[in-house]
Amino acid sequence: MELFRVSGKDHPADLTPADLVAWCSAPKGNNSIRSRVSVVSVFFRWAMRAGHITVNIAEHVTGADSPLRNYQRVYGKAQSPNPGRWLTKEQAFTELVAACQDGSDLGLRDEVVVRLGLLGMRASEIGRLEVGNLHIDDSAPSITWTGKRYKPRRIVPGAQLIAVLREYLARYADAIGRPLQPTDPIVCPQVLGTHGRPRLRWGTASTDAHQAVYKIVRTRSADAGLGHVAPHDLRRTAAGILHRSTDGNGKHDFDLLDIQKVLGHSDPVITMRAYLDPMDNGVIERASTFLD
Repeated sequence: MELFRVSGKDHPADLTPADLVAWCSAPKGNNSIRSRVSVVSVFFRWAMRAGHITVNIAEHVTGADSPLRNYQRVYGKAQSPNPGRWLTKEQAFTELVAACQDGSDLGLRDEVVVRLGLLGMRASEIGRLEVGNLHIDDSAPSITWTGKRYKPRRIVPGAQLIAVLREYLARYADAIGRPLQPTDPIVCPQVLGTHGRPRLRWGTASTDAHQAVYKIVRTRSADAGLGHVAPHDLRRTAAGILHRSTDGNGKHDFDLLDIQKVLGHSDPVITMRAYLDPMDNGVIERASTFLD
């Protein structure tokens, strides 16, 4: 719709290659340009199948001679005003988690969110999590859910996360006055109480799960004095902590395939390009001192 609005056209057959190139190249970031090219490609393939056009002009932005072929994918939010971050283990668990531990229901909820993010869960996955996804009283505790691209996911919570979850669920059940049901949401929204004090609306799911988690992480990272930390930075941090973990001889405790499994990637290349390579951006500079 934005393409039609910007170009002033109202039918795909009226669009020209110049219209497509102009719209696709409008963003500043490489990945945004590539996303628009993908959208145009899919839309025009549909238009061909539906009989709305007879010539697929999207080939002008997807072909080998396209002027947009020079825009390569970048990783780690390299072009964002707030680049991707990899917190140290101390920043993550000593400072950020501690910023949530104020004894309140809100703080307990926020600690659950932060700890789940540091286990590698995505913001939308955390926001959609339900009581039935938690198996913390089993002989082999786990958290299971359906992840990106409908992939079944499973993580094993540590002892501290299990303790926080049990305390949170106990308060949850007391607040709503009934046993928790499998469909009860984990991340309940924050509202203002009768005296203007923030409280949780227990038993209610957030209308925008991703935004709710984003706000929690941003608020708590600011409280901890860590600056801008996004929910996906917690996932990056999980990869970074595992990557940096070594024994006394410098051997990595977790290899690439281990970290891929923790993050649930289908291909280790994704783990390497998007999570580990951008983190090690000082390697070339450090190597120069040894190669001179």
